[in-house]
Formats: sequence, structure tokens, C-alpha cells
Amino acid sequence: MTQALSGAAIAAVIAACWLLGRPRPKILRSTDASAVAALNRSQMELVLPRQREAASSADSSSHNSLSVALPSAADRRGRLQLLAQLERQFQQGGEPRRQALAVCSAWQHRDALPLIRRGLRDSDQQVAALAAEAMAHFRGRSAATAQLAVAKPPRNVSRTR
Repeated sequence: MTQALSGAAIAAVIAACWLLGRPRPKILRSTDASAVAALNRSQMELVLPRQREAASSADSSSHNSLSVALPSAADRRGRLQLLAQLERQFQQGGEPRRQALAVCSAWQHRDALPLIRRGLRDSDQQVAALAAEAMAHFRGRSAATAQLAVAKPPRNVSRTR
């Protein structure tokens, strides 16, 4: 009787391990296809032939986007409005996305960093180049960290004297 129960227990443990160890089917985490659509739009722009007139009008429109009044660092409401506008332009893709990153590059404010970081991972090469140009301003040690590093003595100051 004990052998039968221990055999049944062992069979139950093996069955439980087998059921728990099976790979489960992976369910899509998100059905949002906006990133795929943006990739398709950027690839179509590369494939379709462009006319010289369209390129020159795009250049003139990008210069017009830089004439946006950039808020000062103290103007919180203006910064939030500009960030909301840049976010909407970034979501549209294509030329508005390039214009948004050009404004971020001209603005050079820390609030635009999340948008610039997303631009670095963008599938459009021009957007990635604009984001890299905008990120160049933020590379290196920040001024606050540099001041702290100079003012702070080493932990083992007694050993250095």
C-alpha cells in the first residue's frame, strides 16, 4: 500500500513539473502598430522618387519651424505647451517629426531629453541625425555634478594629510 502511494506521489510530482515547465504561448503585449506604420512611412519616403521642388519646400518649412518662440527656463507653462506641441509633431512622423527635433536642437533644454532619446532610436536616418545633433549639447558632465565633485573632499581625507 505504501509503495503504491509513493508511486502515485512521484507520478503526481513528475506530472506537475512537466505541466509547469512547458513553454506557454506568447501573447502580444501590445497591438499598437504606430511604430510599424512610422517605419513603413519612412521606408516609402526613401523608395518613392522625390522632386527637387519638394525638397526645397521642405527645407524652407524647416526654417519656418525654427522661428517658434522658445520659452525661457522660468516659464513653466510655456515649456509644457511647447513640449505638448513637440510631442504631437513627433507622433505625426515624417517631416513634422524632423521639425520637432530641429526645435529641440535649437531649444537645448533638459525637458526635451525624452523626445531626443526617442529620436535617437527612430528608423528615419535624418531624424536620428537630428537627435544626435541635439544630444551633443547634453554630452559630458553636467555643471551641478562638476561643482559637487570639486567641493567634496575625499572620503579618506585623514590618510591624505
